This record gives sequence, structure tokens and C-alpha cells, in this order.
Amino acid sequence: MKIIKNNYINNKIKVSILISTYNKEKYIENTMNSILNQTMNKKDFELIIVDDCSTDNTIDIVSKNIESFANYQFVQLDENSGTPAKPRNLSIDLSKGKYIMFVDGDDWLPSDAIENLYTLLKLNKTDYATGLTKYVYNDRIARSGVALSKIPYKKIDLKNFRKSFYHLAPAGRMIKSTVITKNNIRFPEMIYGEDLQFFAEVFFNTKNISTTQDVVYCANRYDENISLVKSKESTVLNRMKWQNEAYRYLTNKYKNNRLFANLLYRIINKDILEGKFYKKQFIKEIDTLLPVFQDILNMIDKDFNSLDYADDELNQQAIKLIKNGNKQEIIDFVNFYLKKDEKPLHVSNDKYHYSYDGNIYKKRMHIMLQKIFQKDEKIFLKLYSKNSELKYLEVKSRKNPTNYTVLEIKKSLFKSGEYTVHFKINKLPKGKLALTVLDENLNGSAIKSEMPFDFYETVNGNLGYIKN
Repeated sequence: MKIIKNNYINNKIKVSILISTYNKEKYIENTMNSILNQTMNKKDFELIIVDDCSTDNTIDIVSKNIESFANYQFVQLDENSGTPAKPRNLSIDLSKGKYIMFVDGDDWLPSDAIENLYTLLKLNKTDYATGLTKYVYNDRIARSGVALSKIPYKKIDLKNFRKSFYHLAPAGRMIKSTVITKNNIRFPEMIYGEDLQFFAEVFFNTKNISTTQDVVYCANRYDENISLVKSKESTVLNRMKWQNEAYRYLTNKYKNNRLFANLLYRIINKDILEGKFYKKQFIKEIDTLLPVFQDILNMIDKDFNSLDYADDELNQQAIKLIKNGNKQEIIDFVNFYLKKDEKPLHVSNDKYHYSYDGNIYKKRMHIMLQKIFQKDEKIFLKLYSKNSELKYLEVKSRKNPTNYTVLEIKKSLFKSGEYTVHFKINKLPKGKLALTVLDENLNGSAIKSEMPFDFYETVNGNLGYIKN
């Protein structure tokens, strides 16, 4: 390790901002400026930058700008490590702050991000705080981290979030440093899957967290930047193999942890099924991917029943097919799944089902709009659902999905399956707004209907609203 520059005017550091860099000359100055312009006093946080032997002008740019900070360390590895793990682990070792926040060298922070997350941790005496991540593309805005930040909580047990493990990445979170150091949590030296393993370990050693709906991180997804982070090794097959290594490590170490079920929900429903299985590309690569999926399920089934962690009846059937291994049956099922919403539904006792191969599979969610009316500046919706319990209505801007609100849905005390919710028009952003109903696990479903006022239908028949 080579020390390039360092300076400290305060030994009582509140927050350590950790950046690892490799050939980030186009973006690192903007990243540093976003940290320099934070509302938190510069004396209260430190900036640690570990360079992984950049071959462009990253070193010169960082050297020129880092002296603007009050507390900083800028070091370079002796040789290129090839993965994010070594520079990140070194930055943890060098850090002095009570709390740690990771920032990539091509991303940036909103001006109040550090103070926002630090205040959540300090006031609520929690070990982990997170908010929303805004993905900035050339032509659009997207979001990430909504599994935890969709609803703000001052202090809540991770056990209450079935989808808590759905977003295991460095962006938009602040962690009490002792959670990492006392439990010897390290980034594994892997090309892919290192974030999953590291942040899953953090969660396994965390009880209560704090969340905010505020955007606390902006991720650079510009076209020219995405092309830089892709690699030839990052194929679907290789990513699944690396993830499988992380799964094995976590299972061996944490299978008796009270939160382990949450990881299983992620592995089965997100990583295997939603992420890979229900894709046309899977059909093309079935010969190589199917054995990997079977290997993962066999590992799980040594200690658990993987079917218990499938989110719905279709996912349960998918797991059964993967285990049985009949490739033609799997291909037929995936092709059905990809077009399932184009086909008529089977209705039994007011519950809606998909029909396939002589069997019916209950939809996870199906919401009917019974009535809608406007009174003064309020819109009232009367909903009906027997497929699942309804908890919230999310109203979000289609143009900028980080601009949203979540409203509680009220369940009728007198009629089973009936719900009501209302929202104030003057509290909404202008433009097209997407309406999504959420259940207790934050699974979402659109509302399908033909209705008056300023409501509209998408090409798929989903209900939306236009604020003029």
C-alpha cells in the first residue's frame, strides 16, 4: 500500500465515506464534489479513497481535489487486485468513523445524504440506515432500494421485511462500523456476488434498522459508464456460479440465523425465478443453467424445504419442474408464464387463477376496482380482492419514480374482500402517475379498470392517473 496523501484535524470521526477507484477520471471529481458539498460539517466525516492502480488520470484528479476535505486518506494498492474486494476491505481497515458509507467513484450523493442517514442512526439508536437510490440514465430515471425504503421507519426489526435481502448492494446505506469489524465481515475476492455475501452478513448481524423514503444516493447509469463496467466474464452462467459460492458460504455460517428465511425468499424468488428462470434467454441456455439451479436447490433442501419459500403457486410449480429436470416441460411452462397475462383467468369463489395444463394456480394478487368518485380535492377508490390482503397504495410519477407517496388502505369491517383508500389531488406531482397496490410483503399489483375523471388505462389495461 502506498500512501499518497492524508490529513486529519479531528480524531472523533462520525462517518467514514469509503471510495475505491479504478480508471474513474471522467466521474471522480463530480463524486468528490458531491461529498464536499454535504450539509454535514466537513470536520465530522472523513473521506478514504483507495485506488486500485488506475492507468488514467484518476490519481492526479483525486490528489488535486482531496485537500479540500478536512479529514482524508488517499492510498493506492501495490498492484491491481482485479476485484472490488481488496480496496474496499482496505478502506474499512483504514476507517476511523463510528459509521461507514460506501460510495462508488462514478456515483454521487444528494447534498443532505450523509447527515440524513447519520441522524436516523443517532436518534433511533439503530445499526443500519438506508434510503432510496436514484438510477440516472441518459434518457430516464429509475430507482432501487425500494424493498426497505418504500415506507419510512424510525426503528424496525429486519425480521419484519420478507424482502429485506432483495437489495444487497453498497448504494444508499450507512452501517455502524462495529457491526462489520466485530463480526470480521469482509468482501470476498469474487468478480460477482461479493456485495450479496458482504451485505447479507451485515444483515445477519443486525437487528433493528432505520429507513427513509428520501433519495440518499445517485447511481451513474449513463450509457458510456455502463459499457465500462461490463466484462466478458459476467455471463449469466458465471454470475450464477459466483452467487452460488456466496450462497454456500452464507448457508454454512448462518443457516440457524433468525433472518435466514429472508435470504431463502430472495434466492428462490428473485435470483433464480424472477432474475433468470422466467426469461427467454434461460430457454436458450437451459442446458448450462438448469444444473446450476438444481445444485442451488439441492443445497437448500439439505436443511430446508425450498418449496416453503416460493412466493406463490406458480413459483412453487416452477421449483418442482426444476427439481424434476424435464427440459421440455420446463420450456413449455416458461413460455406459458411469459404470456400468462394475455390469457383468460379462471375464477373460483371470487379468487382469480391462472390455468395451465389442466391445473389452476392462484394469482398472488388480483385487485378489482368496484367504485371511484371525486369529492372536493380527494379521489376515493373502493377496491375488492380475495386473492390477498391489501395494505398500501403507492402513487408514483412515471417520469421520476423517486417521486412517490404510499397510502394505507383500509379494510372493510363488514364485507370480506372490500377495501377503501383515498388521496388528495393537490398533494400529487403533475403528469402521469402509476397506481400500485401493495400487500404486507410489498408485492405489487396494478389495478385494471375503465374509469372516468383523469384516470387512464395503459396498453395492458392497468389503471393510471393524470394530474393536470
